[in-house]
Amino acid sequence: MPRLHMIFDLDDTLYPERDFAIEGFRSAARWAEQTLGVRDVVEEMTEMLDGGMLGQLFQVILERHAPDHTAEHLAAFREAYRRVDDPRLTLFPDAARALDHYERHGPMGLITDGTRAVQAKKVAALGLEARFARIVFTDALGPNRAYFKPHPRPFEEMASAIGAPGDRYVYVGDNPAKDFVAPNAMGWTSVLVHRPHPRIHDVAKVAAGGAPQHTVESLAALPDVLGR
Repeated sequence: MPRLHMIFDLDDTLYPERDFAIEGFRSAARWAEQTLGVRDVVEEMTEMLDGGMLGQLFQVILERHAPDHTAEHLAAFREAYRRVDDPRLTLFPDAARALDHYERHGPMGLITDGTRAVQAKKVAALGLEARFARIVFTDALGPNRAYFKPHPRPFEEMASAIGAPGDRYVYVGDNPAKDFVAPNAMGWTSVLVHRPHPRIHDVAKVAAGGAPQHTVESLAALPDVLGR
């Protein structure tokens, strides 16, 4: 009988990515206060994040509070955000239960975009190393985000590492703009988890060929939609 391999995304699929962002804001804010005398910006940064801004957030904060800042200051501000030493992160309760459940069906995998060092800190903080037979950090596959999702290579490497011909693969993610293009094309089952909580990515944008085959609000619904 073919084995079932559950492959998961990380951010906003297994834990709330917003929690890591706020931890990073605290780290960045400490740097800004010590270096530029900028004070009390964590709440402002959080409000901007919840309003849909992340990429330009750091530049906007420095333009508002340190208008004479340099490009080096901006780079250091962003790096301080990434340099969270011991993030306090917790799995979604339904994610913890789903991982416990599917460990019995076959080796599981994790595929995650983002700066490798940052994603590795998240994996360590959540205690995920022992749960997955293979973790693919797409940033480690090549420079300049060349193999970030939706590129098929991380999915191909995952299948090669943990599976065999005829096995069944399911990819569970939260971002239809990139998560499901490759697994759909490879004949995998794709599941979007659309949680009713503050999130970082807009789920309204669906990539061509990237519509999920199933949508759930909780990973507790996976056995129902997958049939086992």
